[in-house]
Amino acid sequence: MYRVVIIGTGRIFQKHFQSIKSLKKRFKIVGVFDKKLSRNLKSSILCGVPIYNNYDDLIRDTKPDIVTILVESGNHLKVCKDIIKKHNTKNFIIEKPLDVSTKKIINFNNFIKHKKVNIFTVKQNRFNKAVIKAKDMIDKNLIGSIFMISASCKWRREQSYYNQDSWRGKRNFDGGVLMNQAIHHIDLLIYLAGEVDSVVGYGDTRFINIQSENIAVAAMRFKNKSVGILEATTATSPKDYEGSVTIMGSKGTIKIGGFASNKLDFVSNVYKTKINLRKYNSKIGNVYGHGHLEFYKYVNSFLIGKVKKNKFDVRQAFKSVELVECIVKSFKSKNKIKLECLSSIS
Repeated sequence: MYRVVIIGTGRIFQKHFQSIKSLKKRFKIVGVFDKKLSRNLKSSILCGVPIYNNYDDLIRDTKPDIVTILVESGNHLKVCKDIIKKHNTKNFIIEKPLDVSTKKIINFNNFIKHKKVNIFTVKQNRFNKAVIKAKDMIDKNLIGSIFMISASCKWRREQSYYNQDSWRGKRNFDGGVLMNQAIHHIDLLIYLAGEVDSVVGYGDTRFINIQSENIAVAAMRFKNKSVGILEATTATSPKDYEGSVTIMGSKGTIKIGGFASNKLDFVSNVYKTKINLRKYNSKIGNVYGHGHLEFYKYVNSFLIGKVKKNKFDVRQAFKSVELVECIVKSFKSKNKIKLECLSSIS
């Protein structure tokens, strides 16, 4: 059984806490760090799990096997690096994005290169039944060669959302719709269609007062010569509307729909493959979905040796952050941007 501590108690905390608790034969939560001491926590929820307001004390007292980091995105790697230096912890689960800066990710990767540290960046939508089915069909060449892929993140975040914390909407700590919300859909673009070669983007901030964009579009060319389109906004009215990905190949088309990529909306190919779409639909209560539970199962499988390659490591996390940076750079410079930094991550 792996001993786990959670650092950070924001909006996503409950998904992690409940997922770990559901896997009680594999994981045990031995402590939680909350710098504001119970802003989001109640004793009835924690069921006796101790709360600390100093994560050094938490690590020293509990000696965890795994540290889950849920602080503001711009401090993910700062906290992780600090814990490695002081406590030599080896396994970290870090919420998306890994960080908001490719420069910081490259520096961090160099820091851990010879330390035998495992980093698992949360990309829970890869575990949605619809996404699993789409990936399987693509890998089996059932829709032929992909020539176009599009993703749409149309959600709503009002000013009150950003007013919850001083770091929300700040470029260096949170980012805008691309780094915070559409990072899920950007990951699926890359996961399903491959690495991106170049991108042109446009973005703006409307209706709210934040540093970063809440509206963005991008057109991209993939290294396999396919093209892609991204639409992203948190200004959808009056509520979250869509989180979809459509993949078009030379022999078929797949659409993953729902408001969090949780439904298989459409499948058609020249082979007339019969698919029960309802089988791959998941009922969810919010945009977080149910993938965190499966993510923790994956981490367990990797740590016990059932899975040999970590598909959520620093290199994989870097790809999404680099693309976001390039889209933002494009709409600020009004130029096409070529992605060139991935070679820095080995």
